[in-house]
Formats: sequence, structure tokens, C-alpha cells
Amino acid sequence: MPLTYNDQLHIIRDLLQDHYTDCAGSPSECAQIERLAAHLIENGEIHEEVRNILTNINEYSHTGFSHQHLEEHISNHLPHLESWINTIQTHHPY
Repeated sequence: MPLTYNDQLHIIRDLLQDHYTDCAGSPSECAQIERLAAHLIENGEIHEEVRNILTNINEYSHTGFSHQHLEEHISNHLPHLESWINTIQTHHPY
């Protein structure tokens, strides 16, 4: 059964929450976030504000995938992560 756009957003939110909470992540998590964000950017059912941050999330994940110091990359984006998580939660709650 394919994931709905809401399921995909929740996966992104959960992975970003893990990055935010742990200040750690993996390149494979970044790749998954990037794939999901890229796919969702094209979805017309996504709230416009969420669609707008998906571009930033995509860029964050793309850079994080190949960053030599992923924990530093995540730490540098903590304020953004918090904002992105809150925006997704506000417009697409569980």
C-alpha cells in the first residue's frame, strides 16, 4: 500500500524531530527526507506554507547527505528544524 502525502509528511517530521532532538542523523535519513520532500513539492494537496518550506528541507537534506560533519550541519540548522517541524505539525497534524 503506497504512503499518502500525509504519511510522507509525518515521516519527514519524525526524521527532522530526531535530528533536532539528538543533534545527529545519517546520510540515509537525509536521502530519504530529500526524496520525500522533492516528491511532496509537486503535490497540490499540501498546504502552501508547508510546500514553501519543503524546498528548504530538500536543500538541507541534500547538503546533509554528503556533509563531512553531519552533526555540525544539523546543529547549524536547529532553529530551522524547529520551525519546519512546527509548520508541518500546525498544518498537517497527526
